[in-house]
Order: sequence, then structure tokens, then C-alpha cells
Amino acid sequence: MDTLNKVLRSAFILTAIVLILFFGLYIAYSTNGTIDAKDYYKYTMLICCFILVPLFATFSFFTMLNVSKAKAKNATTYEELMTFKEGFKIGFYTMFIAGIISLAVIFIFFNTSGEWAQEALKNGILETFMGNMDPEMAAEIEKSRKQPEIMNINLFSFKHYFGLLSMFLSFYMGVSAIFAQFLKKRTY
Repeated sequence: MDTLNKVLRSAFILTAIVLILFFGLYIAYSTNGTIDAKDYYKYTMLICCFILVPLFATFSFFTMLNVSKAKAKNATTYEELMTFKEGFKIGFYTMFIAGIISLAVIFIFFNTSGEWAQEALKNGILETFMGNMDPEMAAEIEKSRKQPEIMNINLFSFKHYFGLLSMFLSFYMGVSAIFAQFLKKRTY
């Protein structure tokens, strides 16, 4: 039961950090006139790639480490130490619970009251692509921007949500497996 409490506590703390980062950037974008759509997209990608990935891995590792140390402290035999299976579950559940809750809140937000922020992300993606391409390709992107079927795409549809979730689940499983292998049957 103590392990479950540690997993849930870590998952909820991780969820809170993710949502603070998400809504903090959203509030900064919506209230600060100096951040344009291209910057909003860039900052979103920077947070997703360089803050959230290490954050999830760090929380997973330290949750597993704390449980492993507690088991090692109370263990009298080798079999009572944390196994790979236990470590994998702890790491995976920590990231899975935090990821599901965070993605669900962000998904609901973008499909209800954050539709204009979704438009800003679409424009930011197109602006970034246009800025990084040769003028001929940029002109093609500008033409496609005027087509309603391109700009009416919902970036946060169920299809995209589950596609993103499957990528995250792969990451969660990989990180959990690496750390569980490292921390299994460890004494301190």
C-alpha cells in the first residue's frame, strides 16, 4: 500500500508540474503581446522536448529508487528486494497516470475553450516551416494556408490524441524498463 501511495503522489505532483507549465505558457502567450504564434509553437516544442521528457524520466527514476531503498532497508532475504517487474510497474504507472491526466486535461482544454490557442499553434507551425524553407516551398505553404481543409484540421482530435498517447506509452515503457533493470535487486 505504501508503494501505491508513493506512485500516486509522484504521479499527481508530475501532473501538476505539467499543467503548470502548459497553462503558464498559455497565460504568457495570451497576456503578453510580444509572443507571437511562431514563438508560442517554438516554446511549446521546447517544453515538450527538453523539459517534459527529462522531467518524466526523473520522476520515474526517483520513485523507483525510493521504493527500492525502502524494500532494501526492510529486506531480510534476497527475494524481498525489488524485482524488475515491480520496478517496471512503479515507473510505468507513475508516468502513465501523470501522462493520461495531463493529456486529457490538455485535450479537453483545446477542444473547448482553447480553440483560438489551437489556431495559434497551427499558424505557428506554418510560420516555422515557411521560415525554414526555400522561397518556392514557402509560397506553396502560403497557398495551402488559404485552403479551408488545411486550416480546419483539429490538431487535438481523438485520432491525434491516441497517436500521441501511443508514442508516450512507448517512451514510458522504455524508460521504465531501463530504470527497472538498473534498480532490480539492489542493496544500499
